[in-house]
Amino acid sequence: MRLIYPADTFNPKVVDEIYADEFVAAQTAGLSISIFNFEDFQEGRFCPRPAIQDGEPVLYRGWMLPPNDYARFHEAISAVGGTPVTDVSSYTLCHHLPRWYPLLTEFTSETMTFSESDDIALALTEAGWKGCFLKDYVKSLSTDAGSLVHDLSTIPNVIAKMRKYRGQIEGGLCARRIEEYDASTERRYFVWNGVAHSDSGEVPQIVAEAASRVLSPFFSVDIATRRDGALSIIELGDGQVSDRKHWSCDNLIRMFATPA
Repeated sequence: MRLIYPADTFNPKVVDEIYADEFVAAQTAGLSISIFNFEDFQEGRFCPRPAIQDGEPVLYRGWMLPPNDYARFHEAISAVGGTPVTDVSSYTLCHHLPRWYPLLTEFTSETMTFSESDDIALALTEAGWKGCFLKDYVKSLSTDAGSLVHDLSTIPNVIAKMRKYRGQIEGGLCARRIEEYDASTERRYFVWNGVAHSDSGEVPQIVAEAASRVLSPFFSVDIATRRDGALSIIELGDGQVSDRKHWSCDNLIRMFATPA
């Protein structure tokens, strides 16, 4: 398997500095690795260095891509002879909340999905909600007042700020029932080829359950302990575009060599 990383914007001969430590760890472990110029890819050119070998499985580690851009990236890898580890359907399954939510409903916050044109405040009021955590299919609003909504009448303002700070609303909007978490308990786990991995300690049962239900080769699972003591899944993400967070580079790279 070959790992492929985006190159530095100003020096396309080296990996982007965000992934530099991980890149070195992969080199040290003897994995095949390449870099590619992201700007060239966006303009229709894809020239990974070193070149991808015919039939070689390829796993991306880089920035988030909307599913349509990931589809183009998938095609670009295939066009040079590689075999993407994660297909477009699997990528979208973990990248967009409404895709994975039905598989894990009992382990995560209740969620209602809307289009931008919907009267979200009215729908939530009719459902008896007093507030919500509002995000698009991928991310929440981390600037300004954030995504926590305690007054449903302010939802249009929150959406406007999401457009302003994020540049777009990806997919649609998700209103999640507010849960109170102990922030110190939040942890990220990775699932590789159906097996859940922890950077340290045991894998909680709800993460193992996600690993058995979500049919994607590589994804992340974020969990935290609610104030009532129960574990809850906060988020899933495609592993290719998930930050390591508290994971060491060595532990992440070592996972790829672990048999399923």
